[in-house]
Amino acid sequence: MDPGLQRALNPLAPSQDTAMHVPAGSVTSHWGTTGRGYFCFTTASLALCLVFAVATIMVLVVQKTDSIPNPPGQFPLKGGNCSEDISCILKRAPFKKSWAYLQVSKHINKTQLSWNKDGIIHGVRYQDENLVIQFPGWYFIICQLQFLVKCPEHAVDLKLELLINKDVKKQTLVTVCESGAQTKNIYQNLSQFLLEHLQVNTTISVKVDKFQYVDTNTFPLENVLSLFLYSSSD
Repeated sequence: MDPGLQRALNPLAPSQDTAMHVPAGSVTSHWGTTGRGYFCFTTASLALCLVFAVATIMVLVVQKTDSIPNPPGQFPLKGGNCSEDISCILKRAPFKKSWAYLQVSKHINKTQLSWNKDGIIHGVRYQDENLVIQFPGWYFIICQLQFLVKCPEHAVDLKLELLINKDVKKQTLVTVCESGAQTKNIYQNLSQFLLEHLQVNTTISVKVDKFQYVDTNTFPLENVLSLFLYSSSD
């Protein structure tokens, strides 16, 4: 190429140093601005999600509260705080198809407990110390027992078992009188609950290894077996 023409064209093309030279401050400023924008967007999104979640929970709580009708009357069975709580739950709940509330019999002479037949039973059958299911579905089962132990010279294991069709599904075990004090009276509460899908004619029973310690005198109304149909499958 003619040297004169090359000199004429060179001023129009930027040099390599000029094209590649970018001030470091401008790069930092650019990324700083982008990072702050991304942080603000993320924070706003999280705040919006939090507000939406709280609002959803509040709506569900209100709907749940509204779905529970006011109790029209009172139960004939009255106990202490826990018995009354279970009774109120059963009566206020929207389920009415199948439920039961039984108190333990005063005459206990074997490990499988018997229950007073004059309890509250609806949509469930009581037969041979068992509750017998009449409608299939998910059932919530609750059992609470009070024990009174006059400590012997050895420790005593108290065990409560919930059985479905004679098979143990849930159990609670506690050891008392470990110090060996013979004159010490121990009051012990044992409770257990179970959520289980049950078929028609399924049996529910309760066993206690040391049945002689079940206290039917001090708190006779606090020894209860209760269940209700949580979700029907028919």
